[in-house]
This record gives sequence, C-alpha cells and structure tokens, in this order.
Amino acid sequence: MISTDSRSPDTWSLITSDVALTATCERWSVAGIIGIDTEFVRERTYYPCPALIQVADNHGVVIIDPLGISDFGPLKDVLIDPSILKLTHACDEDLEVLELLTGVTVCNVFDTQLAGAFAGYGFSLGYRNLVEVLLDVVLDKDETRSDWLKRPLSSSQLRYAALDVVYLLPMHERLSREMAALGRSAWFKEEFEHRRRARAVDKLPEAAYLRIRGRGALRPAERAVLRALCQWRETEAMARDIPRRHLLRDEVLLKLASDLVLDASSLGAIDGLSERKRTRYGQALLTCIGSARTETPTNTDDPVNLQPYAGQMKHWKEIARRAADAHNLPPELLANRRALEELLISVMKNQGSIPTTFQGWRFEIITETLLNGIQNSNG
Repeated sequence: MISTDSRSPDTWSLITSDVALTATCERWSVAGIIGIDTEFVRERTYYPCPALIQVADNHGVVIIDPLGISDFGPLKDVLIDPSILKLTHACDEDLEVLELLTGVTVCNVFDTQLAGAFAGYGFSLGYRNLVEVLLDVVLDKDETRSDWLKRPLSSSQLRYAALDVVYLLPMHERLSREMAALGRSAWFKEEFEHRRRARAVDKLPEAAYLRIRGRGALRPAERAVLRALCQWRETEAMARDIPRRHLLRDEVLLKLASDLVLDASSLGAIDGLSERKRTRYGQALLTCIGSARTETPTNTDDPVNLQPYAGQMKHWKEIARRAADAHNLPPELLANRRALEELLISVMKNQGSIPTTFQGWRFEIITETLLNGIQNSNG
C-alpha cells in the first residue's frame, strides 16, 4: 500500500543559504516537535562528512544543504531548545553529525527505533521496516548507496532524503500512545538517557580498546599496552581526520601488545606493519609501548575468565528470555550478553554495586531474579 498522506515526500523545500535557514528555524522554534535525519559520508575520514539535514514538521519537509550554509547558529538554537521534541530513528550517528556541525549536544530526543522496541515491535528495527509495520507504507531503497556529497543532487536523491523524515511524526504519535498504554514511557526516557551517557563514555579515547575483539586473551600487562596503543591511535586518527584502520588495524595493535616489542628491529616482525608505517609511526609506537609497560596495570586490565560460569550464563539467558517474553520485550533490549557478563563480573568481584544497566526500570523485571538465581546456584 502506498500512502496518500498529506505529508508527501514528493514535495519539499531545499535550503542552500543562511537567510533561508534562519527564516525556517524561526518556524521550527515554535513548532514544538520536528523530525530530523542526516545524510553523510564516512569512508575516508574519522569524522562524518555532513551532506544533508532533513527536517519534517506539520508543514512539510525541509532539506538543508550544509555545503551552502556558513552560519548554523539558528539551527543550533533549535537543537538545544528543550521545548522542541526532536524525533529521530537510530540516532547515534545523526546526533554526531549535528554536534559536529553546530558544536552542541541535541536535547529532548525521541528515537523511534528504541520506542519501537519498548512498544513490542522488535529490536533494532530499521526505519523502512518500522514505517511498514506501523503505517502500512512500503518505501523504496533506490538511493541507499548514493554519493551524497556530489552536487547537484538529483530529484531522486532528494525524494529519498525526504522519505527518511516524513513519517517520523506519525510514527511518534502512535508509538507514544502505545508506550503510554503499556506504562513504559518512563522506561523509554530512562533507557535513552542511560544510552546517551554510555555513548559519551565510549567516545573517550581511553575507552577505545574496549572495541577490540580478542583483548580478553591478553595478560594484564599486555592489555595495559593495548589500552595505551588504542588511545594513541584514536587521538592520532582524530587529529588527522582519517579512519582508525588507515592508521593501524586492530589485529596489528593486538600483535604489538602481545609480542615482546623492544626496539625498531622488533617492529619488523609484526605482520601487517609495513615499512612505510614503521618509518612513520615506529618511534611513537615504541614510546607508547614503553610507557605502558612502566605503569602498574589497573583493575580494568585484569582478565576475567568466565568459562567456569558458562552454566550460570546459560541459566541467566533463559531467565532473560522468559522475562522478555512475559513483557513482550526484545531479549536484546532487556539483557544482552554483554550486559549479563558485566553483571556476572560485578558479582564475582564482590563490588557490592549493581551495574547501571540493571538498575532503574530493569530492576524489578529481571535484576532481582538474576541475583537470586546466582545466589541459589552458589548456595
């Protein structure tokens, strides 16, 4: 079924000047609610390269060409206005693009993907799938691989961009109503804030090593070296605005951390570290490794062997599955593997505190049951 909604994606206005942006932002400043999305390119850079900003309100869709804008001040004022609700879908990268352009953190955000999970429509549902499920509208995918930085943009590209925001308002209306009926509006707000704080921590250079698969096999001293190397790579990639992998790949960092690298000749034995990269980064790597080895490993560098607790984890996963089914929630939202491991490590180390993930709305639904489960299994 194709929608005949008055919010037609075939009609939009394109903003390419500061004057037009200022005038339109005045309209949004009293709108109370807008839908917002971005298009960007991130193939050869660390930071996303903004290509379009799409905004929908009750008057229709506006597409902003950031390449033609020099003053984003009016848009910044809209983004930080707490009286304006900003609707998004899977918002992490979009919020990053908007922060890059305006220098501010967007406030009062409603993510329809997360709301869809709380309303019982599944975990991490894509925008097009959620539009179809909620509104019975089938959207095309013709421009998913467009070159969004190429100018001029085609009418097909602009229509595709408009589609990405035109249905945010009606989806918000339905999802808000359904979450309220289920008594989950406060859960949703709490979870969004929890994720916002977690994203802020994950973006810190010192947390970059947590994204490296295989780090758990390293000894504490090696993990300390890996942590230092990842922080160096993150800082260097940010300064040069290039992807991390263009500096050094993850497997090279793991090798550097686990091998006995003492001098420039030792670097030559590291697979994946070309002569060109040894020449360019060799001294910085040796300095980073040497410094990390002189420091005492922290608690975060201690490996945790969860293998003896495989049975406990299996039991917890079953508890999570049953609780998710009982509340019509995706198991991945309620308690994914990483969260369960974090709770288990906390219990093993007798830290006396429950991880933030399992406080708040999850506590009565699952946390108490999980903790009773481990107490019973230990008793």
